[in-house]
Amino acid sequence: MRTAAVAWTDDVDSRTNDYVRRWMRHFAALRATSVEAWVEALAPHVLPTQIRALSSAERDLLVEDRWLELTGRPPREPGAFDALILDCDRLIQWAQQRSPIGAAFVRLGFRAPTDSEVGLEADLQVDGGPEALTVLQGSARVFDDLCLAQECGHEPALVVRPWLEIEPWQELRAFVRDRRLVGLSQRHAGLRLRGLIDRVDALESAAQRLCGALGPRWPLDDLIVDLVVEPEGLQAQVVDLHPWLPWSDAGLFRWDEDRFETYAFRYVP
Repeated sequence: MRTAAVAWTDDVDSRTNDYVRRWMRHFAALRATSVEAWVEALAPHVLPTQIRALSSAERDLLVEDRWLELTGRPPREPGAFDALILDCDRLIQWAQQRSPIGAAFVRLGFRAPTDSEVGLEADLQVDGGPEALTVLQGSARVFDDLCLAQECGHEPALVVRPWLEIEPWQELRAFVRDRRLVGLSQRHAGLRLRGLIDRVDALESAAQRLCGALGPRWPLDDLIVDLVVEPEGLQAQVVDLHPWLPWSDAGLFRWDEDRFETYAFRYVP
């Protein structure tokens, strides 16, 4: 017997409902900065990436399955996600072959499952489709984004990448207004990063070159861009895009104070 259908919208005071209500009016910008929307347009200046689109039926199954678990109801029958797991297995094998440690990283196009307890136990590394599904289903961030996509009639995507060893000093957050770089911040705002301090001019130049080259190709005029700078050659690549909204962390800038009228590169000296 199939479990009676339930929905996250049944709980009108839930955190998920608050999240969906807050961000659905900005969904056009969120959709434009989801990985699957820009990864091809910005190639080859993007980390190696494979996309697996979710159908609306698969999206709804993921939402329902997680909601059944959260509300203590019996799970769906085994096999509901067989096709998704098989595809994840294939893409994870692709990623493992390109990872220096033979591991893969899986996320939703909107955000990563950085709050998944199962995922964090393995540093968000996954070895196969079943583990990837467990990591994604254990993330409130992923669940919220799936619900937002469901409410907005959008079919999201899974993103699979090789697991790469990236030092904190290699990660920068760029602020783009009118397609121009107007601010740059170290990504890990609370740390003093010796590697960054020793390479500050080269890191800044790499970010400036990349943002200048990609200016005409950005999906939106105003963006937050996460970059990683390769140690060899100090070439920058795009990791992620975010809308110019408080949805995005401001790094060493402050949304309530900075107007980005004068360019600055902020880091902890």
